[in-house]
Amino acid sequence: MTDREPQFDDLPENVVARLRAADRAQPIVDPRTDRAVLDSAQRYFGARPPSYAWARVKRLVPAAAAAAALLALLILQPVERYVRHPDDVDRSGTVDILDAFALARTPDGAERADALATRVVALRRSRAPCAGFAQ
Repeated sequence: MTDREPQFDDLPENVVARLRAADRAQPIVDPRTDRAVLDSAQRYFGARPPSYAWARVKRLVPAAAAAAALLALLILQPVERYVRHPDDVDRSGTVDILDAFALARTPDGAERADALATRVVALRRSRAPCAGFAQ
């Protein structure tokens, strides 16, 4: 602070001198006081029982494990639905006569299309090669 600061213009000299002295004052807490407060805090908090927060966390662990298992089941189960059958040419999720028509339009698929059409329209379901897919 300098003598010409505007905040000191209206103050008497003895007040300005005391303010400057207070500005240079030593900190109130010396190292011995600081150490005594720290030791007292360590004794106080060291004697307290453990926090209940950890007990809450321990109770949540089985619930979190169950939720993770359920999430894994939900994520992994639909993957089977998206496994594409080789005869599902139009990717509709079902092997039907439309796949045979799409296969017949390809240059090398005429023979395969005939065999697929025969299997798809067969009256006996046990001969269908696409078990597990809606027909």
